[in-house]
Amino acid sequence: MTAQAPGTPPGTPEARLAAMGLVLPEVSAPRGHYAPYCAVPVGGAQWVSISGQVCRRHGVAMAGLCRTDDDLIPAREAAQVSMLNALAALRLACGGELSRVVQVVRLRGFIRAADTFTRHPAVLDAASAVLRVAFPDQPLPARSALGVASLPDCAWTEIEVEAIVASV
Repeated sequence: MTAQAPGTPPGTPEARLAAMGLVLPEVSAPRGHYAPYCAVPVGGAQWVSISGQVCRRHGVAMAGLCRTDDDLIPAREAAQVSMLNALAALRLACGGELSRVVQVVRLRGFIRAADTFTRHPAVLDAASAVLRVAFPDQPLPARSALGVASLPDCAWTEIEVEAIVASV
């Protein structure tokens, strides 16, 4: 058993998420010709890229379009759901153990928005907050927040994550 660093919340990333009422869903089957993730060996670890995860709950996309600041609350909820879906796929890539994540290095978020909407980073902050709960001792990843005209099933958000994962 390893000692817990001072100030580090106890437990696994999954336990920290659960303590906040956040549960990782089952990984949904790809809706096309792609894999949920791609892992490439790099030194003694793996570089893992997670395929885009839209804000689906039980297979149904949370549909919406950011037009004004009034849309921030539902869009942020959608970003949170997209991140939970991305972490579920990352957990799959980690053999069921998110504690193998050494560092989340990249977060890319696509927000379905009108061309006049400009608060994309505020929407994606909800996804970053989920990462902060799961991995409180890691620095925040590099991030891009992009507005797009459409997403699968008119979803509010889609998130991609890249991480370094310790080899078994």
